[in-house]
Amino acid sequence: MNTRTEMVAGDIMSQDLLTVSEHWSIQTLIDFFNRHKVTGAPVLSSKREFVGVVSLSDILTFDSNPSHSMNENPTTQYYYNTLEGFSPDELGLSDGDQHKNHLVAEIMTRSIISASDTTPVTELAETMHSRGVHRIFITRDEKICGAVSTLDILKLLSGIKLYHTENSAPADQAVV
Repeated sequence: MNTRTEMVAGDIMSQDLLTVSEHWSIQTLIDFFNRHKVTGAPVLSSKREFVGVVSLSDILTFDSNPSHSMNENPTTQYYYNTLEGFSPDELGLSDGDQHKNHLVAEIMTRSIISASDTTPVTELAETMHSRGVHRIFITRDEKICGAVSTLDILKLLSGIKLYHTENSAPADQAVV
């Protein structure tokens, strides 16, 4: 078994990636996050291509702007108008609620921070810290195959006893 300092992204990544659509309403996104108990997800285009990432932080940033309406926002209008054949109700868009009247595409971060599945966990932690992010998407053969979150790294650190044998030093004397 790899020691903590030898572990790579592929050893600790979550492989069951939940994705969201850039065309979802923010309310649909919130419901999705609550239902699946997640705080962020990669965003897919209608062509099933990764186009960004969205998180609770993006929703909070959106909520901090007091004036949001579908009519005054050209980005919302653009995305809505490109979805021929879909009604506002089918997209989760309706009058009255700013979360229902705005799309994931408006609030998502378009850059995706990724690393190879062979990247050392220590390097992932350094990247998260320096870039101020809570998740890094993991790639294998240039395709996203998983994600590592700050919680995954904390689980690894808190499970230090799992990586020591009975003959090793007590946890309070272990080299971290």
